[in-house]
Amino acid sequence: MPDDLIAIVEESEDVNSALISRVRLEILWALSELGEDGATARQLKAGLNLSDGVLYANLKKLVEMGYLRSEKVTLEEKELDLYAITPEGLAEWQRVRGWLCKLLGCAGDHCGR
Repeated sequence: MPDDLIAIVEESEDVNSALISRVRLEILWALSELGEDGATARQLKAGLNLSDGVLYANLKKLVEMGYLRSEKVTLEEKELDLYAITPEGLAEWQRVRGWLCKLLGCAGDHCGR
């Protein structure tokens, strides 16, 4: 086994395994791009093409993990949940993204989303 592969596997111990799911990674990726402004659950649902159940279960878990913050906002006389990435969430996203890029053999901004 090549040494670099062993190093990548060893580095995986630093990654929060509860975060490694396609949906959670997509949510963090999307919210990391939006920064402090965040997005409503409705916007995330439409942008990521997720069902309500899948979206809310994963948002709840990410909030519990401290990677997202949630607040109620009023838009067009409707109360909506707004989600934004926390500094801890951004740091974890960057760590996981870097690890995935190493695993996939890509580097930096060339890794895509």
